[in-house]
Amino acid sequence: MNQTSTTHPQRSPRSIARTAVTLSVAAVVLVGAALGAAADASATEPAEAADDAPPAVISLGDSYSSGLGAGGYLDDCDRTPQAWNNLVFGNAVTDRTLLACSGAAIPEVMQQVRQLAGIPGAGDRLITVTVGGNDAGFADELVNCLVSFVSCTRREADLTALITSLRQPLVQLYDAVQAAAPGDEVIVGGYPMLVPDPAVRSDCPALTGLLSTSERQMIRRLGALLNDVIDDAAAEAGVESASDEVAAVFDGHEACANTPGDWLYGLKISWTDSTEPTTASASPYQPQWDIVSSFVRDSFHPTGNGQAGYAVAFEEAWASR
Repeated sequence: MNQTSTTHPQRSPRSIARTAVTLSVAAVVLVGAALGAAADASATEPAEAADDAPPAVISLGDSYSSGLGAGGYLDDCDRTPQAWNNLVFGNAVTDRTLLACSGAAIPEVMQQVRQLAGIPGAGDRLITVTVGGNDAGFADELVNCLVSFVSCTRREADLTALITSLRQPLVQLYDAVQAAAPGDEVIVGGYPMLVPDPAVRSDCPALTGLLSTSERQMIRRLGALLNDVIDDAAAEAGVESASDEVAAVFDGHEACANTPGDWLYGLKISWTDSTEPTTASASPYQPQWDIVSSFVRDSFHPTGNGQAGYAVAFEEAWASR
């Protein structure tokens, strides 16, 4: 299992070359293709061993860290061996702990922090955190946009205020992570833009035709705002943020048509294996997560290639810290 956390000096501005990040992800994907793997199977291929990899990786957070979207779920938290936690740094890291759970919001991640504090070995590990999307009600709002006969843009002002209010709770969480794992490196992750810019890619059958241009633009604005709040909270707490890298990796690969080039699922019908949990709602962190349970559980979450993309984003953030 894994361990890691670290107090940081204040986050310094970084200029990450978007093309370099995207090419790195493409390289991961092409390795799988060269081996004759299916499109998403490439995400399960280990990355090349990094020269400067941490001795261990511990991942806290929500479904964007548990691996929802990748399949092969082991429990009601939708944890899976295909999660990016198990891909980051490839064979260079053998000590990994995945504490993240689908549907987790800030209070539940605080519970994960208590688990983190009980893992020995703090000092040089990497601790990752993704949280905020559930606090902002993104899953509920996406479904509302998809099924409502009235434009969901009328909710933008309320959602903007809600997202803005998350800054101090996030600062407190990041401080708690550092206190639980002194000496470790903490990198918090933002979220990809869930849907493409309509001006760039307008034909998106996996969005069911029920999202208007104005609704898609709103979703992108709110996603960018959430990443800004995460960045600001990270800077105040003195930890690194990988939101720039995540956004760069997924640029051009947002949910749209459920094709191999889309690293986020749009609306996706999923028939779960009989050995898997049938709903995410059995997680202790709901009922909010009920809306992505059962046959739409993977919707708006990273595919196998998206998991590889998250791994590359965190490797880039680690390298540039």
